Amino acid sequence: MRKLRSQRGMSLISIILLLGVIGVLATIGARLIPVYINYYNVRSIMQEVAKSPGIGNKNFSQVFYAIQTRLTINNINSVTEKDISMKTVGNQTTLAVKYTVETPLLGNVDALVHFDYSVHYKNTRNQ
Repeated sequence: MRKLRSQRGMSLISIILLLGVIGVLATIGARLIPVYINYYNVRSIMQEVAKSPGIGNKNFSQVFYAIQTRLTINNINSVTEKDISMKTVGNQTTLAVKYTVETPLLGNVDALVHFDYSVHYKNTRNQ
């Protein structure tokens, strides 16, 4: 009597489907990774500005200029003046950025990614 051998490995159709799924995920990742890299650069810029000497004496336009200069150097165009806010309570100032980036994924499908980050520093300006 012949003994039946069990099938081992993946079939050609399974391999093609797996490669298709990996291709779609790689495409999505390739489109979203630059958006997140820019977000982490924005976070770094906000932290850098909050730790810069004399920041506690500056008003919003001076702080925004410091941020905008760094954003321009890093070629980040997704953050505008309306996305940045500054609120002072007592001697504590909160510098916040809240913005949205829309990026194409596949065909007519876009990703809408929301970012929100804030940093605090001591306000030394006369009130």
